[in-house]
Amino acid sequence: MTTNYILDISKEEYRDDYADGENGELWQIYAKQQLISDLESILSDAKKYKQFRRSNANPNHKKTWLSHNAILVSSPRGTGKTVFLRNSKSMWEAGSTKKDELYFLDVIDPTMLMANDSFSNVIVAQIYQVVSDKLSQNNCCDEGNRKLRETFHKSLKQLAESMGKNVEFNGLTGIDKVLKYSSGIQLENNFHLFVESAIAILGCNAIVVTIDDVDMALDRAFEVVDDVRRFLGCPYLIPIVSGDIKLYEHMTQTHFDEKAYDNSTKDEQLKDNGQELSKELTTAYLTKVFPASMRIGLFSIERILPKLNIFDGEEQVTYKNYREELLNRFYFLCHNRDARRYWSDPESARELSQLVRVIKPKVLRENNNDIKEIGLHNSFKNWAALKKSGELFAYSESAIAWLHEGETNENFDIRKLLAFNIKRQTDKVAFPWSKYDVLAAQIEALDSLPEQGGKGYKNLELLKSSFKKDLTCLKAMPPMEFLVNDFWITIPTIKNSKQIKINNIEDNELLLEAKKLGENWQGENIFQHTAEQLLLDVYTDSSLYSTLNNSFNFLFFSRAFELIFYSLKREENLGSLLLNIYQILRRKPFYSVVSMADTKIAFDGEEEELSFSEDSTLISSTLVLSAKIREWREVHKGLFKEVNAIKLIPIFSYCFNSVLTAMNVIKGNYSRAKNKKDTSEAFRDEYLTDMVIRFKYNFLNSILRAGIFGEAVYANVLIGAKSSTVRDEGNLKSFERTYQRNLKLVEEELSGFEGSKNKKTQLLHVIQLHNAISEHPIFNFLDTESIQKLLKIGNKDSDSVTDSSDKKTSKNFNFKSLSSNLDILEQCEFELSHLIGDAYQNIAIIISNFINGRITREETIRTKLQKLRDSEDGRLPVGEVLLPIQQAINEFDGNLFMSEDFLSIDDIRLKNTLLAVSKMELNND
Repeated sequence: MTTNYILDISKEEYRDDYADGENGELWQIYAKQQLISDLESILSDAKKYKQFRRSNANPNHKKTWLSHNAILVSSPRGTGKTVFLRNSKSMWEAGSTKKDELYFLDVIDPTMLMANDSFSNVIVAQIYQVVSDKLSQNNCCDEGNRKLRETFHKSLKQLAESMGKNVEFNGLTGIDKVLKYSSGIQLENNFHLFVESAIAILGCNAIVVTIDDVDMALDRAFEVVDDVRRFLGCPYLIPIVSGDIKLYEHMTQTHFDEKAYDNSTKDEQLKDNGQELSKELTTAYLTKVFPASMRIGLFSIERILPKLNIFDGEEQVTYKNYREELLNRFYFLCHNRDARRYWSDPESARELSQLVRVIKPKVLRENNNDIKEIGLHNSFKNWAALKKSGELFAYSESAIAWLHEGETNENFDIRKLLAFNIKRQTDKVAFPWSKYDVLAAQIEALDSLPEQGGKGYKNLELLKSSFKKDLTCLKAMPPMEFLVNDFWITIPTIKNSKQIKINNIEDNELLLEAKKLGENWQGENIFQHTAEQLLLDVYTDSSLYSTLNNSFNFLFFSRAFELIFYSLKREENLGSLLLNIYQILRRKPFYSVVSMADTKIAFDGEEEELSFSEDSTLISSTLVLSAKIREWREVHKGLFKEVNAIKLIPIFSYCFNSVLTAMNVIKGNYSRAKNKKDTSEAFRDEYLTDMVIRFKYNFLNSILRAGIFGEAVYANVLIGAKSSTVRDEGNLKSFERTYQRNLKLVEEELSGFEGSKNKKTQLLHVIQLHNAISEHPIFNFLDTESIQKLLKIGNKDSDSVTDSSDKKTSKNFNFKSLSSNLDILEQCEFELSHLIGDAYQNIAIIISNFINGRITREETIRTKLQKLRDSEDGRLPVGEVLLPIQQAINEFDGNLFMSEDFLSIDDIRLKNTLLAVSKMELNND
């Protein structure tokens, strides 16, 4: 039999009176059939018991019997047990021909009992109340009614006396005294007489007592269940009790545990025997109270959802279609299980009802203004919090933040979007239910890098300073961008680069707007820009780590990610475009480990702090990128008409995790190759442009992976490819099969969804987004189609293009390649930076390269430095190292070496090196 279920959200939420009829609103139709069958069986027994009690010919007709006829409606929380109980009467009346033979009392909720109420007393009082109401409706002068009234009051008086009172029962006292002082046989007989007189007046053969939420009344639960066993065992009473059998088992065993053994006993054998006895008693007890044949299991929501239809008063939509519309709205372009891995369907009828009522089907199809859209995301955020789904919560909160600030936000910062801000996600006050262990996950990613990025780096320390132990965040986040040894561009490499010019900007409208921002945005010098400088400004940073300041340009990719995401915003005023791109370039890469450790993160007021008097390369890079992004937006305006960047937050969050995870793997492989810990040729000739291509194709692959409806190829790309393969487009297509296979899967699905307009449209958006990103200016800013090798990664500059006069080298060293031991550099910074400023780095260079660790005497150090200075090959480089130190010393007018700061230096080598340099004759240098 095919059954379709209806969820009518046009009805008031409190309305649950829909069991009559076969309109599909009652989801538990199989449980209904079992309930009717069980009630008819118990009713038959009650009628036979009534005949037995009336038969004077039977010498035992005064004897009372107990039955075990309690019906248990069992299922997990939220599956509709309360609704089922409240509709039990209408189900019986609609499904049985004997509807008048059972009288249903109102549902009793034990959680509503007062502290001093006895549950048994409440049952008796409820029967008394309905009988009294019935008697008040009948003709008091009728002889039959008069006898029934007298019989009832007589039985009530006998019951009250057997409960320890000589006054008419008032529903408030007695049962506790019954258990201690009264004869159990007398009480049982009087109670049966009381119920018999009640059903005679009510005109039925049995009374149904419905008891809801017993398992919620944890402090009264066993008392209620035990009263069902002892007091409601009368064949004239039919208890229907709801609850999760697992909870009943737990509460019952807890009761017997207290009786069966002493938890503080030192006799382990006695304790073990007691625990085993408690388990056996629990099983036997519940089997007696709730016979297996009388247990009704409600269908789980998983069984109902595939056949569920939602009706809003105007139209009817299947849950399957509603779910797809919901996911398309809040998981836009994320189509498969991997991209939606944190989504879970409602796990109970209660959750389903709350979801559908807060986000109605027709609302998902509306094109809302910003205010309504914020309301929609706020509703979904609240439901996500109920479900404790951190990912969904972060998506909606991010959309709300973006919508609230508006499309023309002049202070864009991706860290304002919760989905990309790992630090904000760790707010335990706001998100006490978050579950992802931040520090453990990041340390695991850091450990995958050789030597945790390299000796002397403080990746682990920076992590621990940013995230406390056991701190959790809302969603799984990718590895942060750690400092990795040799994963940088050196100053000599930059100086000796090819210097490929980028054509002048021809966007006069943009240039005019730039001039409005100040004099520093004007002048021909900012237009003479090179591809190398733009690469450096987007993909590297040299001011992240104080001990390495201005020494290396470390590679990072989160700034490039932020630029891509920002550029997907719809067209804004040109001033905002210029300022936002400038700020992104100016800030540290937002997901770098050093950025996370900052004590100050610029959110509010940053635009007031901007100074355009800095290095003009940032301004030039801003102009170039702004102009090219404007051109790019025009080329892909079809995408911008169809797709709002706010809707792309989920897929970009997926790409964010995927791409940075892949880049962390690539960094690890790069380090191992550079340290010759593997024998492959990968990364041996790696340039920044090669690494950008690896970043690009992992980004494109992640878009395809998310967009495929079926199973995608879930793997990273180009993580071990040779550098020569990466930069050869022909080899790349044949080598990188993961990306090619995912692209083919999207194309196959696109041709296979001819009959599904919605899916085809979504796949077209995936292709549009893929194509737009592949042509984004941060990947395609050169004015040539040929792939260039620019900016060699690491210490060696094997591709430098310089004039021969610049190549002054020595057999012993080359100044351009000098570097400092990191431990020495950090020590120098700690002890000297407050005295001689950045010149402490030159002291570190001297000690790292020229002075043996055993040399500490000032005279020996000065003699050695003097020889190096005077040598033909050594004079120039040593002079460049020594002069900044001497100049910093001279600023103290001879008072440096008498100062308390100098005398407090612990390392004698540092003191004597400063003294030695101060006494050298360097004026001619």
